[in-house]
Amino acid sequence: MRLLLRMLALTVALASAAVAQTPAATQDWRQQFRNITFGVASGENQQDGNLRWAAMAPYLKRCLGIENVTIRVSNDYSAMIEAMVQGDVHLAWYGPSQYAILWDLTRGDVVPVAVDVSPQGDMGYRWNIIVRADSPIRTLEDLRGKTLGWATPTSTSGYVLPMQFFRERGWVDERGQSNFFGRLVQTGSHDNGMVSVVQGRLDATTGWYYSPQSGAHVRAAGAGTIRLEDIRFIHESAQIPNAPFTTRLSYPAPMRAKMSECLINMRWADPQAWETVSRNVFGGFGLISHEAYEPFIALRQAERRRR
Repeated sequence: MRLLLRMLALTVALASAAVAQTPAATQDWRQQFRNITFGVASGENQQDGNLRWAAMAPYLKRCLGIENVTIRVSNDYSAMIEAMVQGDVHLAWYGPSQYAILWDLTRGDVVPVAVDVSPQGDMGYRWNIIVRADSPIRTLEDLRGKTLGWATPTSTSGYVLPMQFFRERGWVDERGQSNFFGRLVQTGSHDNGMVSVVQGRLDATTGWYYSPQSGAHVRAAGAGTIRLEDIRFIHESAQIPNAPFTTRLSYPAPMRAKMSECLINMRWADPQAWETVSRNVFGGFGLISHEAYEPFIALRQAERRRR
């Protein structure tokens, strides 16, 4: 995987060099964007997220060659979406469903400039269902009459795809009401869901991982939020494209290319910052195209029609 990512980094560097040959008018983007905000729509607890992503600010400032980068971390996905729509956030790490919402709200004025890659080299992840390790629940059918937690309405793995799956099974209706589960409870974040399961306040919760060996649970355990031995997985989905680092398509092409270059080269350009940002979750950053997220745009449009 390291060789692949190094080759990818070289490709991006060459592409950035080619873009740099464009007319001077488009090269003035640093005059227009002297200060930018990098946003993270994260399912982790606020304090842990702030600590983990703080190292991105000085790295991006130096790599982009601008005056300042502000980091904004929130598990309020809707607020982070609105921030990019309003131009208050210029580059952000969103889930696939949030990308689809942004594409809709901006009329297609968003584009992925990078994507996270798992420690195993996967460019996809899975939504899952988590129970306590000592729970008698073993299968999805065992969830009948139980209390299930979900993160937020715009979370891909915490709500959008699980609810679509449950609708297809007839367990949840078009309004999100269930005739199968005892209760559906919004937790506010993936970490809150896992903690609530461990503490016995929920029977199960939705979550995500790259694999049982890496993902949100490993990151949360590394931060001391949960212990891995206290949870168990009873279901995983098919693979989903990983979360894109997203910016506005209308921003200058050299600016977008430089963002890609900085993200993909980060693990080599600043190993110390990379260690902080990637700890217990990322294996690298890679490239991905808009087309990978078109199924989520179709799902978003179908949801709007239902409303």
